[in-house]
Amino acid sequence: MEWYKDLYIGKSVQKKKDDLIQKIESGKTPVDTYLLTLPSDEKNQLEIIPAWNLKHWYQRKKCPIVVGICCGRYEAIYMVQQIVEEVYEKTGSADIRKYFEKQL
Repeated sequence: MEWYKDLYIGKSVQKKKDDLIQKIESGKTPVDTYLLTLPSDEKNQLEIIPAWNLKHWYQRKKCPIVVGICCGRYEAIYMVQQIVEEVYEKTGSADIRKYFEKQL
């Protein structure tokens, strides 16, 4: 798995971020944890993936770049909104995928 260097972190995850990342990478499935990733489909901007989707090593291997981690679906949706607003402020466009690809 590849993690974005300036990973977006939800408020409810801040204190346990490192623990959650370690669990996800080892195949454990933290409850109610969601990842924001760059999708493999070029038409989409971001995907929200429940961490339990990455239980098996082959799923983690094909997982796109993780740009955010949070607890709860609502926090994940809120984080997407924040990312869109931030990208728009910095670039004048809402092309999130292009923004992150330039950062890599």
